[in-house]
Amino acid sequence: MKTLVVELYNYREWTEILGYDREWKIQTIQFSLLSSILWKASMIGGMLLPLRYDQFILTADGIPNSKLKEFLTFMSRLTPVNIRACLGYGKTPLAAQESGYNCIKQLEPGRFELSPFPDSLVSIAHYDLNDFTSLTNNTSTYRSFFEAQKFFMDILSYTYSLGGLAQYMGGDNVIVLLNPDAIDQIVANVENSKLIKVGIGIGKNAREALRNATKALTDIRSTRRETWKLLRE
Repeated sequence: MKTLVVELYNYREWTEILGYDREWKIQTIQFSLLSSILWKASMIGGMLLPLRYDQFILTADGIPNSKLKEFLTFMSRLTPVNIRACLGYGKTPLAAQESGYNCIKQLEPGRFELSPFPDSLVSIAHYDLNDFTSLTNNTSTYRSFFEAQKFFMDILSYTYSLGGLAQYMGGDNVIVLLNPDAIDQIVANVENSKLIKVGIGIGKNAREALRNATKALTDIRSTRRETWKLLRE
């Protein structure tokens, strides 16, 4: 599988020149950048994981290197510092990003390394908690956020062991990029659960896989008879 690892070079050093009254400025800049690059990533068929906001992962399977270069050029025009990026390859998304990060550490700022790796099918699991709205209504804003973060950490820890990359999406939504070989383990983990459900999508790129996963999850919510569903169109 392929992932593109992107780093804002010397980002921390740049933030420190903004003065002590800087955190609101940093957040404003980060979310403005994120809005633009999330849109661009989706336009080329990818899915962007913002992670730490100074380092990002873009799913790369099913996307030509020319489109990845287009994304990086677009991003570099928006960032306050130089970026550097490497395409990583491995059996799992986790292994691919490790490969990409090992590569990125060897690059000068402003450089991109896009090797001609083969494409793989993409699978994405879209999780949510049962009765999260009721939990929110019966507790409070922060308590529901606390429970959502616990849920995210549980999913992150489990899927990390499968070579997956997890991202919290807001509310009670968590998505995980996976090797399709891990789907049986994802299903076994939720099959008898009364707490969580998961829609699983497979596609030629991440946008297609995530669309299928979200449709699968929506179908589960509608019927309320299943804890998981797999869609591949």
